[in-house]
Amino acid sequence: MEEYRVAIRRVTAVLLVTSVVLILPGLAGIGASVPFAVVLALAALAFAAVRETLATAPTVLDYDLSQYAPDLWIAVALGAGVVVAFPDATGVELQSLGGAAGFVAMVNYFLTPAYGVVHALVGRIGQSLSGG
Repeated sequence: MEEYRVAIRRVTAVLLVTSVVLILPGLAGIGASVPFAVVLALAALAFAAVRETLATAPTVLDYDLSQYAPDLWIAVALGAGVVVAFPDATGVELQSLGGAAGFVAMVNYFLTPAYGVVHALVGRIGQSLSGG
């Protein structure tokens, strides 16, 4: 039952990190470019290479970071994908795209109770159909 909540939190964390990956360079005046996309892609590969090590991250403020840290590479790869998808984006536009990723993350987070209701409903329907 708790697995879907962990998955929701992981998706939220990935989207929030993607937001940061896009907003911070945008604040620094860095727009989309091939070199920036390459740097992000290389960073994603580096995080993917050490994801087993990241799985041993500590618990901070009651959050088990070992659940989220191995997925850092996905967030950076998403950032690289956004830069590739919008090759002419200015720094301000990257900030906006990062804000959109953060918005989707928070919508996902706030819909967690609704996901729980759907999860329980589907489980009960499945039980009643199987005769259990």
